[in-house]
Amino acid sequence: MAYDLSNLIPELRLKLGESDATKYKYTDEWLDVSLIAAVKLLSKWWNFKYLLDSNNNVTRNPRLTYLFDEDSYGVLEQGDDQIIIIYAAIITAEGELEKNAWDLGSWKDAEISFSNIQSGKTSDDILIRWYNELKSYLVPPNKRLLKAQKYSLPGYKDNKYETGG
Repeated sequence: MAYDLSNLIPELRLKLGESDATKYKYTDEWLDVSLIAAVKLLSKWWNFKYLLDSNNNVTRNPRLTYLFDEDSYGVLEQGDDQIIIIYAAIITAEGELEKNAWDLGSWKDAEISFSNIQSGKTSDDILIRWYNELKSYLVPPNKRLLKAQKYSLPGYKDNKYETGG
């Protein structure tokens, strides 16, 4: 069973603030690319919980069945679709911000002044807010400890001087 990421495009458009179909800034193809990139980049965050097949559809990793609730409906677990949407929105907005970075600036003459620097700061604030929202759902992959492994220590097993329980 596989999940087609293009089903998330309407919700991604809503997250990006695209509510008027006549004035869409992004094509469905570009948003689909952002969703695919989001799943790829989230792989490390999720310990490769989801995989992409040859058609870029999401499938569950068959080796990690213990991560999934048996009663969950569909391929994506409840709430994971929102995490993918948030990360895809970050990817899309970062690309837009990078594209517009050269258009930011200010100028002034004797009569008129112009500045759009605040719009760049607003875009940065939105990205920070979305990233913090993402971190509220997931622990970043570089902030995680390795899983503990326990081995017997030669010379200490059944040691009569060992205390504790």
